[in-house]
Amino acid sequence: MDNSKWIFSLLLWAYGGAVAGLSLRILMKRRPVGGTLAWLLFVYILPGLGIIFYLLFGERYLGRLRAKRALKQFRYYTIWLQKILIKQEAAQLDDKPLLPIMRLMKHSLGMPILSSHHWSIFDIPEKLFEALVEDINQATTTIFMEFYIIEPRGRVESVLIALEQASKRGVHVFLMLDSVGSNHFLRSLRCKKLMEEGVKTIGVLHANLLRMTLRRQDLRQHRKMIAIDNRIAYTGSMNLADPEYFKTSSGLGPWVDIMVRLEGSIAPVIQGTVIFDWEMETGIRLEKHLIRPEPQQYTAPEANRMQLLPSGPAMSDELLLQALLTAIHTAENSVTITTPYFVPDEALLQALKTSARRGLEVTVILPYKNDSHLAQYAGRSFYEELLTAGVFIQRYLGGFLHSKTVVIDDSQVLIGSVNLDMRSIWLNFEATLVVDDKNFCAAVKKVIEGYKMNSQRLTLSEWRQRPISQRILENIIQLASPLL
Repeated sequence: MDNSKWIFSLLLWAYGGAVAGLSLRILMKRRPVGGTLAWLLFVYILPGLGIIFYLLFGERYLGRLRAKRALKQFRYYTIWLQKILIKQEAAQLDDKPLLPIMRLMKHSLGMPILSSHHWSIFDIPEKLFEALVEDINQATTTIFMEFYIIEPRGRVESVLIALEQASKRGVHVFLMLDSVGSNHFLRSLRCKKLMEEGVKTIGVLHANLLRMTLRRQDLRQHRKMIAIDNRIAYTGSMNLADPEYFKTSSGLGPWVDIMVRLEGSIAPVIQGTVIFDWEMETGIRLEKHLIRPEPQQYTAPEANRMQLLPSGPAMSDELLLQALLTAIHTAENSVTITTPYFVPDEALLQALKTSARRGLEVTVILPYKNDSHLAQYAGRSFYEELLTAGVFIQRYLGGFLHSKTVVIDDSQVLIGSVNLDMRSIWLNFEATLVVDDKNFCAAVKKVIEGYKMNSQRLTLSEWRQRPISQRILENIIQLASPLL
C-alpha cells in the first residue's frame, strides 16, 4: 500500500510538472490571446487528453526535414524573386500607386506585381473542365497540378486521361496531392495506373500518430493550383472533383466554386510556387522549369495588376491575416466576402464591424448548411455581433457554397483557397491571388450577384429568436474557435 501511494504521488507530481511546463510553453509562444486561453483551458479541463491534443495540434511545427528544406529553398527562391523585382524596377514601367496590400506583399515576401494579358472566370464546372483538358492537350513542356482533394469520377476522368496522354508525348507532368484529402485516390488502382503512364504523383504531409512529436499532424496542403508551360495557370477554390459526383450523399447539394484561368507574366510565379512545394516535399529542385517573367506595362486601359500570396507553416505566420486586415481597413465603399467556413479571430471580427460602422456595405455570404458542425456553430456565435454592427449576412441555398473571395470596392479582389477560419489563416498551405483591376472585379461581382439571388438574408430580429439551447451550444463551441 505504501508503495502504491508513493507511485501515485510520483505520477501526480510528474503530471503536475508536465502541465506546468506545458502551460509555460503555451504562454511563451506569443500567439493571439484567444488561442493561448483556449489551449490553457483544454490542458486544464481535460486531464491528460489536453496534453496529448497539444502535442498533436498545438504548434505549427512543420518537421525538422521540411523546415530545413524550406529554409534552404527560401534563399534560392528569394533571389529568384528579387531578380524579377530588379528587372521590373529597371524597366520603370509604372508610376501608379500600389494597393496597400500589394505593397505589404512586395516588402514582406518579395512578391512581384505582375499581370495577365488574358484571364477567364469559371463558375460553371463543365466549362472549366473543357478549358483545362484543352490546355493540357496543348501542353508542350510541363504540367504542374496541386490539389487538396482529387475525386476520379465524372469529368475528372477526362483530365486524368489528358495527363496520361501528355506524359506519353514527352511532357513532364507533376501531380501533388494532400495525403489526407486525397487518401482514397492515392491508394487506388487509378492512381497506380496514372503513375505507370509516367505522371509523377506524390501525397504530401502524411498523417502518422507515431510521428506526432516530429511534426504537427493536421497541417494540410490546401492549395488548388495548376501551371502549364510557364504560360497558363489556374487557381481558386475548386478541388479536382466533379460536383455531380463529389460528396453527393452529404445532403448539402452540389459544391459551388470559382476558378480563375490566367495567361501572362503571373503564370511563371504560380508555377514557381508549385515547384517550391514539390521541392519541400521531395528535396528535388526543378530549377530547369523556372523562368523569370518579362516586365509588363500597366498603362494600357485593359492592363491589370496581379500578385500571388502563398501562405502556410513554411512562411510568416501573420502575413495572410495582415493582408486580409489591410484589405478590409483600406476599403472605401464596400467589402463582400464569400466563404464556406467563417470563424474569425478578434482582429478580423473587429475589422468587419468597424467597416460596417464606417458606413461601408459589408456583406458575408455563407452556405446555409455546412459539412463541419463545429465550424458552423462556432461561426454562428459571431452573427449577433456582426448583425448589430450593420454587417449583412446572407446564407446560400443553392448547394454548398465553397467559393473563397474577398471583394473590396470596385477594383480589388482576393480569390483563392483561403477560408475565413483560423485553420486556413494560420495552419494550412494556401494560395491567394490578389488582383487590382476593375474588369476582373466586375466579373467576380457578377458571379457573387448570382450567389446573392439564391441566398436568404439573415436579420437580427430573426436571429435573436433562435432557441436558447442553440445559443448555449454556440457559446460553448466558441471557446474553441481560435483552434478551429
